[in-house]
Amino acid sequence: MKLSHNSLLIASIASASLLCSSLVSAQAAPETREYSRKGEISPGTQAPSIAGMVATIERGSPVALKAALEYGERVVCNACVPLLEAKLLSSNNASVREMSAWWLRHQPFAGPAILTNLKRVATTDPSVERRARAAEALGEFMDPFGLPALTQAAKDVDPTVRAAAVRALGRLNNEGAGPVITASLSDPVVLVRAAALDVLLLVASLRDFSALLPVLADADPSLRAHAARLCGELRLATAETTLSALLAGDSAAPVRKAAAWALGRIGGATGRSALVTQKARETDPFVQSAIEIAERMTVRAP
Repeated sequence: MKLSHNSLLIASIASASLLCSSLVSAQAAPETREYSRKGEISPGTQAPSIAGMVATIERGSPVALKAALEYGERVVCNACVPLLEAKLLSSNNASVREMSAWWLRHQPFAGPAILTNLKRVATTDPSVERRARAAEALGEFMDPFGLPALTQAAKDVDPTVRAAAVRALGRLNNEGAGPVITASLSDPVVLVRAAALDVLLLVASLRDFSALLPVLADADPSLRAHAARLCGELRLATAETTLSALLAGDSAAPVRKAAAWALGRIGGATGRSALVTQKARETDPFVQSAIEIAERMTVRAP
């Protein structure tokens, strides 16, 4: 069957159009490279070799170690596991211990055995330093099965271990960590009480902050100030009377300053009255400034 002249012309135009469209698509298509799960694809940032990782772990600087572990996150390096596990307890560099724990917790086959050993060290090792570092590492592994060992470590005879366990519990962010942390707010040693204040807001399930109120009367002024700021951050209305007393009579200016900010943040009538009264009496310029800022904060609805 013969095609007419017009049919041939139409077919030619259609073919030319398809060809042009293909050329434009080919030119517009970006160059792609297959993604490698063993490291980044940017030049010079590929995953290190196993030999390179071992050498860096054994002899590299903390900066070099961090780079090697980051780029080697998915490298299967069985030889690296015992080397990094040793660093969890032996390195004097906190960053090295943290990076070692970070890499190890991504190793599904090595992790359980390491956790078992860390729990044992945290609760039974004769060395205070090793118990504290083991507790610290348990927090970095963020494994909920570490909760019983950390709860026990939070009652250790040594305050260094107790403080490390409390900070690890905050890192763990487990529902069962809340009661242990709030109980540590009344620990006889400042180091432990400070650790509990530092991590108090990290446990998402924690809702009862009444344990903060006694800390407003702590013998250490830095802890009183910290507790006052937390009361303000939480808008803890039950703390308003105590905060007003701190603003009016605490001997430490930083505590009065923190109390003023907290009262402004809470925004209650009792606190507003305390701010007005103290504004006329306050002699410290920094506390005066804090009072003025607090007065401009939003008043809480009755």
